[in-house]
Amino acid sequence: VNAQYAMFAEEGTVYYDKTMYTKNILRKQFIEKSPEAQRSFMEGMLPRTPENVVLKKSMKFKGNETLFESLKQELDPTTKQIIQMLALDFEATTYSNLANNEYKRYNDLVGQKIIIQDTLKKVKWVITDEYREVAGYNCRRANGITEDSTYVIGFYANEIPVDGGPESINGLPGLILGLVVPSQHVSYFATKVEVTNNVLLDKKAVENTKVKTMSRAE
Repeated sequence: VNAQYAMFAEEGTVYYDKTMYTKNILRKQFIEKSPEAQRSFMEGMLPRTPENVVLKKSMKFKGNETLFESLKQELDPTTKQIIQMLALDFEATTYSNLANNEYKRYNDLVGQKIIIQDTLKKVKWVITDEYREVAGYNCRRANGITEDSTYVIGFYANEIPVDGGPESINGLPGLILGLVVPSQHVSYFATKVEVTNNVLLDKKAVENTKVKTMSRAE
């Protein structure tokens, strides 16, 4: 009975580990691109930068809607400082409506609160014959290119017929339980999927009229 229900799962919560390979990010995105005057400072951060940092995320899905959020967790002060200095994660809340192509993302950019409202990013996907188990689901691999020419790898579950995924990445015939962005040295992999029929999407953060709203380009 549970297996049959999973084949048509349209509501639930996915818990993800977002892994940021922080040493690689610091080397490739900051040290190699820094002006000479700043390079020595950045290089001095390397010894105290962890190899990687894992952040806990969740995504509620209900029909054509998804809400991707950060979960509370304790990080050591040094790791937290590095994340903030390099602006690696803003603990954003991202809402996607897959039916009407709506995208809203609440960010707290070091004290400046902003809601980005725009259309969903389009991804050109090529589905492969490679499979990988993610959170108990047999997921199929797809390789994609976003509108800004970023290469992404998605692993989606046919058993969950929702075409969304982490950070609003979308467009596959099943929920994306694994996402890799090689150029950004970041990956998202589900650790647990809860299928329920009473999911509530708390959209207060992305619908706060007191917060400045901007387009993605702005």
